[in-house]
Amino acid sequence: MIRSGYERKVLLAVRAGHIDPRLLVTARNLCQRMGAGLEILLLGASDELPAEVANLVKTLMEDGVAYSLTRKSTLRRRDIVNYANTHECITSVVIDSLEGWESVAADRASDPWAKLACPLVTAVPANTTRTPPSA
Repeated sequence: MIRSGYERKVLLAVRAGHIDPRLLVTARNLCQRMGAGLEILLLGASDELPAEVANLVKTLMEDGVAYSLTRKSTLRRRDIVNYANTHECITSVVIDSLEGWESVAADRASDPWAKLACPLVTAVPANTTRTPPSA
C-alpha cells in the first residue's frame, strides 16, 4: 500500500498486538501539522492488518495524507534507526515506548536511539503513571 508525493515524512514503527490508539493519533496529527507523509513499519507475523492500523490507513486516505505501509517479520531498534538515518525525507520517528523495543532487540548492550538523526516521539501506555520531578 503506497501513496507518495510528500518530501517530508514521519516514520511510525508499530508492533502488532501493542498498538496504542493514542500513538496512531499522534503520528497522524504530526503529519498533518508538518505537511508530511507517513511511512509505517509494522512488526507482525500475520498477513492480516491489525484493525487499528487499517483504521489509520482509512483515515489517512480520507484526510489526503500520503502513506506507505511495510510489514516486517523482524524489526529491531537498530533497524528503525538505520531506516530513518538513511532516508533523508524522514523528519521524525514515532514509536510506542523505548522499553517496548528493548525486549524485541538482540543488541541490548548498545543504545541505537542515541544515533537517531531526527527527533524520536514516544507514547506512554495508558496504565503507566508518571511521578512529577522533585523540586
